[in-house]
Order: sequence, then structure tokens, then C-alpha cells
Amino acid sequence: MHRFSLLVLLSLHSPLLVSSETFKVVGPLTPHFQDWLKKNGYTDDFVRADNMVTQGSYGGKTSDDQQLKTTPVVFIHGNSDAALRQGFGRNDNIGWENSIDYFLKNGYTSAELYATSWGDTDPMHASSRTHDCATTQRLRRFLEAVIAYTGADQVSLVTHSMGVTLGRKIIKGGKIQANDGSCDLGIPIRNVDVFVGLAGGNYGLCNCEGVGTMEPTCNKDDGLWPGDSCGANYLDCGLTVLPFPCNGPTYSKFLTDLNNDFQQEAKRVVSAWSDSDDLIMYGTMVWGKSTCIIPRNVRHIHAHGNEGANVRRSVQLGEQNHLSHSLP
Repeated sequence: MHRFSLLVLLSLHSPLLVSSETFKVVGPLTPHFQDWLKKNGYTDDFVRADNMVTQGSYGGKTSDDQQLKTTPVVFIHGNSDAALRQGFGRNDNIGWENSIDYFLKNGYTSAELYATSWGDTDPMHASSRTHDCATTQRLRRFLEAVIAYTGADQVSLVTHSMGVTLGRKIIKGGKIQANDGSCDLGIPIRNVDVFVGLAGGNYGLCNCEGVGTMEPTCNKDDGLWPGDSCGANYLDCGLTVLPFPCNGPTYSKFLTDLNNDFQQEAKRVVSAWSDSDDLIMYGTMVWGKSTCIIPRNVRHIHAHGNEGANVRRSVQLGEQNHLSHSLP
């Protein structure tokens, strides 16, 4: 397929940066893709009409005649977010509106850009969400459906926050012991070209140490528990420099299994974050290293303070850092 270079980091979720109360990008999945899903036995509600009717999903061809020009990109949002913008208030969810709009302006079409919502957008429910079987299995089926529907030789993923660890798992496949039971996602998906992880919690979140485990999202099985100690260090998770010794903490089983799986997520893996992230906090440090780093990845994009502001509030962070990456 034709390849051209795009900046890998795209404008993200910032109500402060939108002046017009109109949707830049409108879903849902195209009728052509919806018909294909029905004909091919997919019963999942990938359209998600509960999210402002049109904004719960995006992607698909307009007709049988439409040809793909570039490798498809699948977007996976974070906790309490959605596929596309949900409103225009200061704290409303923006989803992948800015990112998809950026891709569309650079030659992509809806046939090559895909997203579906998982969970709901109520921030009061954020603490209850985990890497459970229902969510991971559904996202895995969506990724498989996009690959089969497009017939593409390869696909790329752009993921954010909890979507990073969900995205990594649906690619790697395998078993999960979750709060809603056990499941097996199947064999690894090996035709992923680029995987971008924006502000992920790959080693857990320090807010989840100690009494934080009382929140379901912080649980020790399929949650974001970072461990409570590292050697002689106890409840010091967020320290930038840890006192000796620190030989590695015990953290949640889901994340441990994920990080110990040496199956690479993609041919090219990029981790990106800002040390001023206001959700992860502690400069993104978890026991002396950034939790945003995907193990064994080949490229990091790290913004400091005002230079990148905040990955969750940035506009084309890659452009601000004069860094580019090749997406098909």
C-alpha cells in the first residue's frame, strides 16, 4: 500500500482548544461496515448509539467500490472517554475527534480510520473500570473485524491512557483472570505495523498503592495496582529517586503478565507522555521509572513541563517536539 509520513502524535482531548460548537468528525460506523458486521456474524454493539447517537463510533467504507489507500488505523480511547466528542462543555469528552480530523486532513478516509467506545463517559464510574474479560474480548473482536473487513495486510493502533494497556493485551492475546471471570483472547495478532501508546499506565498508577486498592480499578488482579513496596521502600511509589534497595515491585497480575510477554506489540512501538500529566501525577514515575514506557519499545517521546504541557491537553505534541514518525 502507498505509504507517507505523518506526525505520530496528534491533537488530543482538550475542550480548551475548541472554539466552535460543531462536531469536526461525525460517526457512527458507516452503513456499509454495519451491514458487513451483521452479515459476518458480529453481534457486538460496536456502533454504540447510546453515545449521542452518532458519536459512539467511527469508520468504514461508503461502498464496495471504495479502495483503501493507506494502512487502517484503530483508535482505542481511555477510561471514561468515548470514540468521538460527546459535548462542548469544559469537562466534556472529546474522544478522538481532533486526531481523526487530523488524519482526514492528511489524506486518510473513513475506510482507514476506526474507533468504538468502551465503557461509558461518566467520570463517577471511572474507578470501577478494569481490564476485564467483557471489555478486552469486545475490543479484540473489533480489531479482528477491522482487519477482516478491510482485508489489509497490516493495521496500526493509536491508544490513550487505559486504552494503551487494553490495546497491548488485545494484540498479544492469551488468557486473563479478571474480576468477571477468566477468558482467552486467542493467539497474538502479528500484523500490527505501528503501535502508539499515549500516557499509558503500563506499570500501574501510584494513586493505586496502599488504601487505593479499595477502588476496583486499582485491584491486584486486572487493575492498575503498582505494588505497595519495592525492597525496603514502602508506599514510596512516586519518588523520582528511590532509596536503595529497589529490585522490582510486585504489581497487578494483568500488568505483570502483559509486561512479561515478550511478543512485540508491533513492528514499531512508540511511548509518549508528559511529566506534567495531571491524572498519572508524580511525574509519571512508578518505582523509579515512567509508567508510560511500554516495555521493550523502540521509541519514546517525552515532553517536559510546559514544553508539552500535558499529553491529555496537548495539540500535536509530536509537532511541538519536532518529531515525526512514519505511519502507513
